[in-house]
Amino acid sequence: MTTVREMRVLLVAAASSTTGGGERHVADLMRLLPARGVEVGLVAPSGGDLSMLSAQCGIAFHHAEIAGGFSPSARRQLRAALSTFQPDIVHAHGSRAAFHVRVADPLAAQRVIYTLHGIHVDQAGSALRRKAFLAAEHYLRGRTARFITVCEADTRKGARLGVLRQRDTAMVYNGVAAPEGSCPSYSFREEIGVAEHTLLVLSVGRFHEQKDQVTLLHAWARVRERYPDAVLVLVGSGALEMSLRKLAESLLLGDSLRIVRPRADLRPVYLAADIFALSSLWEGLPYVILEAMSFALPVASTNVDGIPEAVEGGASGLLVPPRTPEALADAIVRLLRDPALRARMGEAGERIASERFGLERMADELTAVYRDVGSSLDPHVCS
Repeated sequence: MTTVREMRVLLVAAASSTTGGGERHVADLMRLLPARGVEVGLVAPSGGDLSMLSAQCGIAFHHAEIAGGFSPSARRQLRAALSTFQPDIVHAHGSRAAFHVRVADPLAAQRVIYTLHGIHVDQAGSALRRKAFLAAEHYLRGRTARFITVCEADTRKGARLGVLRQRDTAMVYNGVAAPEGSCPSYSFREEIGVAEHTLLVLSVGRFHEQKDQVTLLHAWARVRERYPDAVLVLVGSGALEMSLRKLAESLLLGDSLRIVRPRADLRPVYLAADIFALSSLWEGLPYVILEAMSFALPVASTNVDGIPEAVEGGASGLLVPPRTPEALADAIVRLLRDPALRARMGEAGERIASERFGLERMADELTAVYRDVGSSLDPHVCS
């Protein structure tokens, strides 16, 4: 009788912090895959919480400087990791990780799985830069065994841009755990000086053009005219923080705005909020939307990419066009003035998150993709 051995999967991430969605996804897989008969290894830059988590999980960590463009040293480091770990599957997360590993791995076409955590190649700066990135994706498409998207919108977009082969693409929604168990006892409202009865609108995201907090601040200036005591909390950091602070000053937002640094545990933050708002110009399927829904928060968001696949407009939230502060303000005001609507939409969102975006479901579906790809390489891998 043939012995079925564990499948060996090497996760590849180009960033080391779990504040990003792709890296958060990798962290979840490190925790969940071993219970599914998968031996996990990790390749990432050193110094962040991903490498610390790999140590806590007893997962082999391999350092590679793959946060930037191509370099001979990154290629050598990746090849050393491949030689040492001997993976059945190499699972790259995001375009930068996928670029590096598809260049470095001589078996890429047979074993590299590339998860596209949002498709941003058409947003990559100048026309020349976008053309170069698209050319690289088109070339490396043939060095990819399977593509995974996190929403149907990205499957369609990836096919249109030619960065994936639709016949070799699986769509696996991101997943979040239900907010159960103990939560830190301190009050986030006390931390930021907001009274319990004050209406609090929350937005979480890095301060980057993609998230378009400029539109959110202009919307908030309109909201404040009607709800002067309400508070908007931005949780994030990034290169645009100073310009956002200056904009807030020019809009005279004063104490109606709090800017808070990111943190590993956002549970107290979600629990403190009444509404979740997102003003992104483009996305994949953002974890923050799913998390907010799992905490029964009604959502006011832009209607872009995978967001309407999670937020049912009029049922679990309100969706508006991007770059329209007046529409976003109206959506937030509608939720602020109607507690019954907030409760109804929050309950609907919590149900949707539980039924369609569970964490265990995500891990099961990804494991099935691994088995499918791996079965063509090794007859001893179980199906």
